[in-house]
Amino acid sequence: MRWFFALSLLATPLAAQDQDGNDRPSNWRVTHHAIHDIWNTICDERDEAGTLAQRCYIRRVDVFSPQPKFAAQFFFLTQTVEDRPEIEFGMELGTLTAPGNFRVERNGATVWHTNRVGCLTGTGCTFDGAAAETLQTEMLSGGEFRFTFRDRHGASQDLTWPLKGFEPAYFDYRAQLAKRGLAQP
Repeated sequence: MRWFFALSLLATPLAAQDQDGNDRPSNWRVTHHAIHDIWNTICDERDEAGTLAQRCYIRRVDVFSPQPKFAAQFFFLTQTVEDRPEIEFGMELGTLTAPGNFRVERNGATVWHTNRVGCLTGTGCTFDGAAAETLQTEMLSGGEFRFTFRDRHGASQDLTWPLKGFEPAYFDYRAQLAKRGLAQP
């Protein structure tokens, strides 16, 4: 299980890279970690040529199938240089989701969904700009994320991620960014 989590991080902008860009354990030091239901707010830092590099993010990792047919899905919310959200979902290659089944529901009704090919096939699922802002707003409004799909092993999956706890995680994340001078308060 540890190997998949490490590999899943390597596919993200939050990869544990050394300062030469090599994918291997790095020298990031965690300076803040808080758990809000299923959502984790994390900040870390490291020295980069005499300059302190800092970052904060919200993370969710769901290991939904144990070994020997291990499978997991993850979520990261970060901010861009322009202080706008960027949201990334990580699914394993071979994951297949039917249109409309990657969604946010509130009171049993779908209030947001995506039919982006990368999100439906596990080949890359990142939202930025206005698309990320819209998704973030829906997540802050509550409900639950629903993912109905066939995993890389061909097994049917139906995941529910309650959005309860996302709002406090988000406000903690924004406060931590402001505290570090990484975003507007």
